[in-house]
Amino acid sequence: MKLFTVILIAISIVAVIGALIGFQQIVTWQAQVAFEQYNSGIQSKVNETPVIEEPHLPQCIGSARCITGIVTEVIDGDTIKVDEQSIRFALASAPELSDPEGIIAKDFIDGMCPIGSTAIVDEDDGQTKGSYDRILGVIYCNGKNLNEQLVESGYGYLSKEFCSVSEFSNNTWAKKYGC
Repeated sequence: MKLFTVILIAISIVAVIGALIGFQQIVTWQAQVAFEQYNSGIQSKVNETPVIEEPHLPQCIGSARCITGIVTEVIDGDTIKVDEQSIRFALASAPELSDPEGIIAKDFIDGMCPIGSTAIVDEDDGQTKGSYDRILGVIYCNGKNLNEQLVESGYGYLSKEFCSVSEFSNNTWAKKYGC
């Protein structure tokens, strides 16, 4: 009888260990499936190619600088360099590059305004002191307002805290998103 009890206990222990291993494999499989679905969703966003129309040259408004130059670098989703001068998007922000969505935003802007493109920067009259040695302004590239496109795409958002000082807060796109 003792031998039978010991065998039953051993079988029970093996069954519990087997069930735990099986459960762990199911959880691992579910996590792998969820990761693959998430990763394929990000890849599809990154692989979307924005439509680039023939450029038209918008006019700068206000009295601050109006710069026309060549895009020399796309820093992140809301900062580019034009003729090596850092330009920060006025009223529009993107997640940081440490966030996967920040990389998507950078790739989106790079797709709309790749290095070598001509850009027009309309410096924000209300923020001529800039931000961290960057000019704040609206950037036009390939016929598009990049600030507006970033917010419109959902890869960025309107920085509402600057609506009270920005010359662009009354623009249609800024109003549409909360200024």
